[in-house]
Amino acid sequence: MEITERTYDLLVDTEIVVDVNLGTTEISIEEFLKLSEGDIISLQKPAGSGGDIYVNSRIIGTGDIIVIDEKLAVRILDAMNSDSVVKYFFEESSN
Repeated sequence: MEITERTYDLLVDTEIVVDVNLGTTEISIEEFLKLSEGDIISLQKPAGSGGDIYVNSRIIGTGDIIVIDEKLAVRILDAMNSDSVVKYFFEESSN
């Protein structure tokens, strides 16, 4: 299916949810139930490797985690090119 200019204009005005994944780990339910305030969960991702940026469960880039005005933020390091992103969202909205 071809992306028309009208479809493109409608698509780029659509709001999306962006998730940033800092890392994962596996623990047992027993370990999870024992967690309390102040406990630390160690992630399997090396320190300094940044976060993976997802939209609709699909990774679209990576970035450094930074703090701006006491809030976490992501500085984009690597991202899909614009054409690939538009094509991906167009296909998602067509389903």
